[in-house]
Amino acid sequence: MRSFRCGAVAAASCVLCLLSVGTGVAATSLPLSQRVLTFAGMRPGRSPKVIRSAATFTQGDAALAAELRRLGFVAGLAEQLTTPGNSNRFGLSQVVQLSSAANPAAALKYYYTSNGPWTHFTVTGIPGAVGFEQSAGGQGGRNIGFALGRYFYLVGDGWQNGAKNAIPHSALEAAALLLYNRVR
Repeated sequence: MRSFRCGAVAAASCVLCLLSVGTGVAATSLPLSQRVLTFAGMRPGRSPKVIRSAATFTQGDAALAAELRRLGFVAGLAEQLTTPGNSNRFGLSQVVQLSSAANPAAALKYYYTSNGPWTHFTVTGIPGAVGFEQSAGGQGGRNIGFALGRYFYLVGDGWQNGAKNAIPHSALEAAALLLYNRVR
């Protein structure tokens, strides 16, 4: 999956499946399917599938696929989200597993420095998390990314037809914090 770009295809990153944080399973043993969530009244389009090819995971973004392969891409899962009754608000919850705990921070940096320019915002409660967004012409995207262990996480939302369709920073940050608490 890609992070947001302003334009006709404002890909989205939103997350948090309102699942209980206390699952009784150690965070280190969570499968990828439990490392993504839904939030803000959004619903998953279809069950996400674990993808083990960087090229397939990035849906044709050759530069991103090459970077993920360089960083030791193992697998990824992206849950596309839509808002019932509002086709102008959407999101994505994404997790990427890399071969080394040294590489997720580099993946995060690639996301928030490519396809910009991005405006950065502060994220509290998640060590090393980065908030980044862009908007123009009534559409945009807002993301929060963080690295933990061998995983890189991205949650966010995208909107079209005006900022009234955007998820507030506080709601996105609450979703990211819920996910962080689940996976740490």
